[in-house]
Amino acid sequence: MPIVPLPERVRAFELDPAMPSGALPIFGEYLDRLGRDTANRWLVAGFFLVFGVAQFVAGAGVALPVGTFALAGSIEAWWLYHAYARVPETRLKREAFRLVDISADGLVAAGRTVGVRLPDGRWLRVRLDEAHRLLVAGHRRVWLLGRGSKVFVGFSGVVRLRRGRIHDAPPPGAVPVPEPAGSGSPRLDPVLTAHRRQIARDRRATAAFLLVLAGFAAWVALGFPVVAWAAWTFGAGALLGALAAVLRSFAHDRPLPADHWTELRAVLDGPVRMSRRGSARLSGLTMLADGRVVPFRLPKADPSMAANIAATGRLWIAGAPTPGAAKTGVPGYPVLGTVWLG
Repeated sequence: MPIVPLPERVRAFELDPAMPSGALPIFGEYLDRLGRDTANRWLVAGFFLVFGVAQFVAGAGVALPVGTFALAGSIEAWWLYHAYARVPETRLKREAFRLVDISADGLVAAGRTVGVRLPDGRWLRVRLDEAHRLLVAGHRRVWLLGRGSKVFVGFSGVVRLRRGRIHDAPPPGAVPVPEPAGSGSPRLDPVLTAHRRQIARDRRATAAFLLVLAGFAAWVALGFPVVAWAAWTFGAGALLGALAAVLRSFAHDRPLPADHWTELRAVLDGPVRMSRRGSARLSGLTMLADGRVVPFRLPKADPSMAANIAATGRLWIAGAPTPGAAKTGVPGYPVLGTVWLG
């Protein structure tokens, strides 16, 4: 069981330009799941619209139904934005990705907007968080899906896409992006640390949204007494969810305490399965330092985590693996999860 001091040895999942994007294992299923989730979420907005009409007809006044419509519109706008930014059109699933190697002076950034010089001299512009910007700076390649000025951008080790645009010039005010300092320590890994900070911010945003829902539920309970019991129950659940999200954000704000990665061989006992909520489930066998062959399972894995394990046959543990829950990831990539050993 080797303890890896440097990330250069790390293999990771990469998009295959020889296949249509929709046919890629795990990646194609992930895209299909995102598309179905986006379509199903219209039902949620529809429920809020019907509920708003029912409030108006039942004499709940004007402000409460208008607030219900505004909440429904905000939720739907948020989902549609994410669908636009991350879910390719059906026709693009029949096309293959194009690999773009980035030259030494072909990567710049202006704030969150990253510019990549393409082989034809034009520039790709895509908005990235810190972890993905460091990922691109370290690996110097991206994959493009689409032929026009609007394209989707893929990255090494990651199944999620970002929508980008192709322009004739780099982003205004952009400066060169230096290559990040590599580290074989989970605690010092700059990509993983930035990824954990982004997860913490996402958890806090989720908590804020749940607090808004809790406040809305209280408003409904006071202004529409017919459903007060359901509104108070919903509001209490939203408050508990907000508290849990805040506590998780505190945990992700801190770097992983482990100082080394441990590489394990992983043999899956079946195909990766995607859940209704977009997470992946996989299980298999691995071997610990004492020679014991133990089962492992990831019941709610990030699709990128599942794709890396399935593509490389490797399981990376932060620190020394022991039976029970352990942090897993991929050194130098924005991929993180929890695996159960034994």
